[in-house]
Amino acid sequence: MNVSWPGADYDRQIELICEQLMHARNLFSIAHPFSDGDALGSQLALYHFCQTTGKNCISLNFDPLPDQISWLAGSDRCQNDLPPDMEFDLAFLMETTEARRMGDRVGFFPRARTRVHLDHHVGVVGLGNINLLDEGASSTCEILYNILERTGVKLSRECREALYVGIMTDTGNFRYNNSTPRSHEIVARLIADDLSVDDIYKKVYEHTNYNRVVMHGMVMARTRRLHEGKIVASWLKLEDFTSIGADEVDADGAIRHISCINGIEVALLFKEVEDNKVKVSFRSTGNVDVMEISRQFQGGGHRNASGAQLDGSIEEVMEKVVARVASAMEQNQGAQ
Repeated sequence: MNVSWPGADYDRQIELICEQLMHARNLFSIAHPFSDGDALGSQLALYHFCQTTGKNCISLNFDPLPDQISWLAGSDRCQNDLPPDMEFDLAFLMETTEARRMGDRVGFFPRARTRVHLDHHVGVVGLGNINLLDEGASSTCEILYNILERTGVKLSRECREALYVGIMTDTGNFRYNNSTPRSHEIVARLIADDLSVDDIYKKVYEHTNYNRVVMHGMVMARTRRLHEGKIVASWLKLEDFTSIGADEVDADGAIRHISCINGIEVALLFKEVEDNKVKVSFRSTGNVDVMEISRQFQGGGHRNASGAQLDGSIEEVMEKVVARVASAMEQNQGAQ
């Protein structure tokens, strides 16, 4: 069930989660593959809350962390496995979206007696015993803040910083439509004491490495205008990554460079991550619902930002996806 803040149903779920959290001794958290600021931020915020309250919490993470968020306190404590002999009272599934996307990670879910699933994506089916799914929230970190606030525990600087990064990154530094009055209200509380907004911004948005610059440059250099300039697309092949020893995370955020081109409606970035496996990032400037398009390819996300993974060569996938986007745009025009 999807619930929205504020409301009686939301309050009941919050109270239920708080009761489980405060009575738990051993916990772990898990998020979707290739963590972004919201996924890692929510995991680390929970970790620091547990540090404050004397609980044992393990943050499961299996992929290289982008430089933009790897500086967060506690990121070096992430683990890729759980102690085989430890019993866990509670697991937090942070925007795990759907079991299919989690792959082998779903094998960890049964290790906890109770599982809490927090998510803000549209159309998510709960994977926990307790689910708090709020499509109106800016981020999973916003949902987690609502829980931690209700406990009455004073949040540490490290906890607040992790929550702030999650909200900031999922709202595009508060530029996207999901940045609501509630988001700003929460952020005001998070930064009230000792957080340096300027310092955090620089670490997230002005901290880079050589490989990242090269990959982003390739994306910009290859940009093509399609469908009378209403669609722009670019791509990265597997050999582009291997030629300089780059990771997939080095291409994170590259689509921003092409999605701001004047006059476009949709931006597409195709990344070949394995032989015949291509990840597609979709961005819409407004009228085109790219989440619905990505769902046709078993993907998902938000109305204006979504993703999917398809089998095939990068040329085959590009042809298929561009045709589907163009068709959706024509249908939109016909409906106006």
